[in-house]
This record gives sequence, structure tokens and C-alpha cells, in this order.
Amino acid sequence: MLLLASVMAHYTWLAIDNLDDVSLQIQAEQIAENIQLTGGTPTLRLPENLQRAYDQSGSSYLYAVIDNKRNILIASEDKARDVFSILSAEQLQRPESYFRLINGDGSGAPYYVLQKTLAGRPDLHIVVAQGHLHSDVYIDTLLTEFASHIGWTLPIILISTLLFSVWTIRTSLRPIKDLSDRARMIRPETRGLRLPTSEVSDEMLPLIQAINNALDRFEKGFEVQRRFTANAAHELRTPLALLTARLDQLEKSTTAQQLASDIERMNRLVSQLLLVSRLENTTPALEPDVDLNVVGETVVALMAPLAIAQNKSIALRRASGPVRVLAMQHQLEDAVRNLIENAISHTPPGTEVDVSIGEDGSLAVRDYGPGVPIDLRERIFERFWRGRERSGGAGLGLAIVAETMRAHGGRVSVDDATDGGAVFTLHLQLDKSTL
Repeated sequence: MLLLASVMAHYTWLAIDNLDDVSLQIQAEQIAENIQLTGGTPTLRLPENLQRAYDQSGSSYLYAVIDNKRNILIASEDKARDVFSILSAEQLQRPESYFRLINGDGSGAPYYVLQKTLAGRPDLHIVVAQGHLHSDVYIDTLLTEFASHIGWTLPIILISTLLFSVWTIRTSLRPIKDLSDRARMIRPETRGLRLPTSEVSDEMLPLIQAINNALDRFEKGFEVQRRFTANAAHELRTPLALLTARLDQLEKSTTAQQLASDIERMNRLVSQLLLVSRLENTTPALEPDVDLNVVGETVVALMAPLAIAQNKSIALRRASGPVRVLAMQHQLEDAVRNLIENAISHTPPGTEVDVSIGEDGSLAVRDYGPGVPIDLRERIFERFWRGRERSGGAGLGLAIVAETMRAHGGRVSVDDATDGGAVFTLHLQLDKSTL
């Protein structure tokens, strides 16, 4: 845009500077075209419209034909004779010259004059003069100069400016895109990650530093919350153990059984809180060669008494061969246990909880309960979230499953079973070293 402005300013000043010269040249050429020599004597007959323009100019435009002896042979009007009468012989010697002459009566602005020798007749001179041009003439001439000298360059300059602007904007925004990609990697499990402050513009640096400072505060608050949860859970275990011991000393009664059930549920909640705290603070150290079949057998054997006590059954469908995955076995067993416990609580009496191992590194737990609505399939993995139809529990079991799978680099999904119920599936990484 600066280049365009510079070019336009240059041509504007050039056009204004040459405007008077161009105007006089045009007048001289028009007069020369209409001069006729009859017996060596010049005569002039201008076109009607051109003659009318001179007549209506109010002495602003003058012309004359003068010989070498300074005799005025033809003149546009008496004013022209007065103005050109002071021409000197020296001013008529050159083939072409520009100069200024004062008004014959000494009033008004001087005339700007062009003297030009008639082609083929060095003894005859065409002299044209003009006073101050009207602003319309300047505007018309500038527009003409613009169209002929600058107008054709505008599309080229505009296209070049557009391409340069696109390149500049893309180049300028590339660091923002890189920072956005980096920011998308920041999650609770990568809360120590920060946005880089090197190779960024000075304008962006305060924003990046503010974001990093906010992330520092977030990490500190997260750590305070984690420590509080862990400490609170640890502190609660002792009084709960004492309550359990004292409850055992009471006589067996309905009230004692209810209290024992409540204390058991509180113990489970404390255990789950401790497990969540450990998962949050655990740097994944996945063990190779963990067989999913073995994990399934261990947890199913542990949970079978619970299912039988509720008039339900549990079945394990092993893969045809070992399914080796990368996992932290004890944590994976806790996740599977939570899934099976969730399935037992939802499947009706007389039905079966089905645990199946896939050769692709998946473990699925299926029940015959009401299923999970599509709009709730993300929320059920949130901590302390409990559906309206659920009773008991603290809403941590499925959150522990999701957190465990995150630590394993895998995921958990939920779908509808073909003939009713829900299927929760753990997707783990196969141990490729054993393939």
C-alpha cells in the first residue's frame, strides 16, 4: 500500500508539473493543423467548436502567428496583440521555448507562453498563452494521466498486496497454531506441560506467560486437592476400623447389620478415594506380558460369591490363546472388578454377567440391565456422578475405570447389548514383543 501511494503521488505531481506544458502543446498543434499558406501568407480557420472555446475563454487562452520581424500576422483578439507585442527577437530564435509574459495592462497573473516554429516555415512562429487554469482542467488531466499511466498497475498491485497479505498473515499466525496444538496436549495427567516462551513475538509473550502462570496455579490447586483427598481418606480409615471392631462386639441385631453395611460402604468409599488419588499421582509403568485371560479369571473368581449371593451368575469367556497386553496388573484388576460390580448391581436376579476376552486386547463386561442412554454415556465416567435409577455407591467406580484406562494409554467404551443390557469394553495395548 505504501508503494501504491508513492507511485500515485509521483504521477500526481508529475501530471500537475506538466499540465501547463501539455495544454500549450495541444493548443499549438491544433493551430498548426489549421494554418494554410496562400501565396506565402498564412491564414487560419479554426473549427467552429474550437473557435467558440477561445471566444468564450475571457482572454484566458490566447494565440498568434508571428514572423521573424515580430510582426503579428494572426491573433486571437486584441488582447493577444498587446501581450505578444513585448516579445523579443531572442525569444523567437529557438525552435521551441517556454516563458512567462505579463498582461498588457499589467494587471492579473502573468501568462504562460509557448513559442514554437511552424514546421517547414522557420520564419513563422506559433505563440500560444494561457492564464491560470481552472480546477476542472487539473482534475480532468489528472484523471486522464491516472488512467493512462497508473490505472493498469492497480490490478497487479492489488493482487500482489493480497498474496503478500495472505502470506504475512499465515506466517504471523503459525506460532499461534503451534501454541494451540501444544495447549491441546495439556490435560490433568500432563498438568506439568507449559507453553513455550521462546521464538514468539513480543506481543504474544505476555499472554503466554499469563497462561503459564494460570497453569502453575491450576497445578498447585490440583496437587492441594489430591493431597487433601488422600489425607482425608487415610485419616478416615482408622476411625472406620475402630467402628468395625466395636460393632463386632455388639449383639447381632437388625440395627447392627445395618450399621455394618453402612460402615462397609464407607470403607469402600475410602478405598476408592485412595485409589483415585494414587491413579492421579502415578507415572504409568506398564508391565509387559500381562495375560488378559489371567486377569479375567482372577477377578471373576473374586466376584462370583457376590453374584451368587444376589441370585445372579457370572461367566468368563476366555480367548483361544493368551492375550498379552501392556498393563499394571493390579490396577487393571481393580478396573475390571469395578466393571463387574457395576454389572452385578444392574443385572436382574436370575440373569448372568458375561465377561469375555478378545484377542485384540479387549475385555468386555455385559449385563442384562436397563442399559445406558446415549446422552449419558460420557457422564457416567465422571466422578461422583450417579444416575437417577442408581442406589448405593459413591459414583467413583466407573471414574476409576476411566482413570485406569487413561494411565494404560487405552480407553473404555459403553454400548447397548444386542438383546438388552449394556456392554462395557476395556481397550488395551497389545504387547507387540510377544506377537
